[in-house]
Order: sequence, then structure tokens, then C-alpha cells
Amino acid sequence: MAMGKNKAGIMAAITAAAEGSKDSGADRAHRALPRGTIGSVRAGLGGIQDIDTRLILAWGPKDRLDIELTAVNSGEPPESIQELVASISESGQQVPVLLRPSKERDGHFEVIYGQRRILACQHLGIPVRALIRTLDDTGALMAKGLENTGRAELSFYERVRFAQAILDQGFSRAEVCQALAISKNSLSQLERIYRLVPQSVGDAIGAAPAAGRPKWTALAGALEKGQVDERRVLDVLARVSELSSDDRLDAALNEIGKRGTREGVAEERTPVPGVQIKSRKAGLSVSVKRTGESADFANWLDENLDQLIQNSFERFRRENPGG
Repeated sequence: MAMGKNKAGIMAAITAAAEGSKDSGADRAHRALPRGTIGSVRAGLGGIQDIDTRLILAWGPKDRLDIELTAVNSGEPPESIQELVASISESGQQVPVLLRPSKERDGHFEVIYGQRRILACQHLGIPVRALIRTLDDTGALMAKGLENTGRAELSFYERVRFAQAILDQGFSRAEVCQALAISKNSLSQLERIYRLVPQSVGDAIGAAPAAGRPKWTALAGALEKGQVDERRVLDVLARVSELSSDDRLDAALNEIGKRGTREGVAEERTPVPGVQIKSRKAGLSVSVKRTGESADFANWLDENLDQLIQNSFERFRRENPGG
């Protein structure tokens, strides 16, 4: 309940400007800003401001692998934002970004979310439409996470790196779960991928937007078991660097297959007495003994297993939109 109230409060703060009247919205937005930043904005209706992109600084845990916010962008825009550049050029910027005044540089702002839109406007040489809020670090983090979750823009691996970046900045695991709207178990899965997949390999592969948890788990498991090592994966990725990020990940997984995972050997584990899980390349099986202390559980599971699997699958789809 507390988490829901916190999310509702943050989202209300983000959208408050858009609910203002035509006469008072801009004045309220200006009153909320530190004095040094007032001259840096041009008021718009509903509290939306036009901000020079040169005044916007990067902030917080990095959530994107394919873009970098810099003061100047020249030449062709990155492939990941070319469609967005074309869309804004043709139809204008439809969704404002969220900024907060910088405490370090007077008259500047830090981006909470919307880096792709800011970069697109940079390449077009136009100001970016923005909401400006004086959020603290925790509020800014929650807003950043909620926006990414709501728009389902981050790939699975970007969520892995984003979660670790949040932890590295001193936030708690509970705050990471709240920011990404995930469970503690899901966070543990993200942490496992980060721990087992070297950052050099992740950088060489990239965001892999179409790949969900299963492919990254397969790569992490192969690295953990020594079926392939960092150097070998990097050699493969260097040969396919011209391919898309998703194809580079597939190339790394194909290399694991070439080196021979033994299909007949299953990984076995027993999470509770009487229950055995067997995991092999060809499939996953679970067996529960109908004797001894697990008999009652086996009967209960038999009656409820269909619904449990359906619930688990729905949760999987929510937490892994690309899976």
C-alpha cells in the first residue's frame, strides 16, 4: 500500500503542470524553480517549458546502453533515435521530458527521463519541451524507473545494467525494486546476469531490445559453467560487430552450441524435500513425490498447478516484455 501511495504521489508531481489552467500554469511552474533557472526557460501552457538542450546535463543511474547525453551532437543521429528524429521533425515533440534544476551549475538542468527525445531535439537544433520539478534523488529515481516501466522502453539487459547502476549509487535493493516495479526475486535474477556476464561482453553485445531473460540467462549459465569464456565470446562478437545487437547476442549463443553443451546431462536441484527440478538444454521438468512428507503437497500442487503456471506466465510477460 505504501509503495502504491509513493508511486501515485510521484506521478502526480510529474503530471501536475499539465493539469494547470492556461493563465496560472506557467506562473506556478516558475515559482517552483530556483531563481537562477527562471531565465533559462520559456514558459508554455500547462507548465511545459521550452529548454535549450545545451543547458541539460546527464543525471543518475544510466539506463540506456546505446545513447550518451553530451553538450554537442553533430553528424548523423544514432540509429536508435533516427525514427524519433524523423517523427519530431514531421509532427513535433508530443511527450515532454522531465528535468530538475541542477544544484551544481546555475541555469542548467538535469534530465530525469527523456534522453532520447533530448538527443533528437539536439540533432534537429530545436529546444526540447519539458516539465521541470525540484525532485530529490529518491523521487527522481522513482520517476525515472516508473517512466521506463510504463513505456516498456528498456530491454531486459538494459534493466540489468540500470538495476546495478542504481545499487552502485547507494540506493537500497528495496528502492531498486520500487523504481523498476519488480519483485526481490526478479532483482536477484538481474543481479545474477550482471555478475556472470562480464561488462565487456555486455557492452559488445548492446541492448538487444528483442531479447528477453531466457537468452541472457543462457549466456550467463554458459559462462558460469565454463562452456565458453569472456575472451572467446569477445572474439566472436568482434567478427560480427556490424550486425544488430540482437544478432550479436545470437552469435554468442551459437558459439556456445558449437562448443558442445551435453544435451543428456541435466542440472538437478531440490528446492524443498520431495521436489526435484531437472534442467537440460531440451527442457525443464519438475517431479514431486506422492509419498512421505511431500504427499499432501503433491496432491495440492496437482489441483492448483495450472493456475500457478498461468499466474507465473503472466508475471513473466509483465517483467520481461521482450521475452
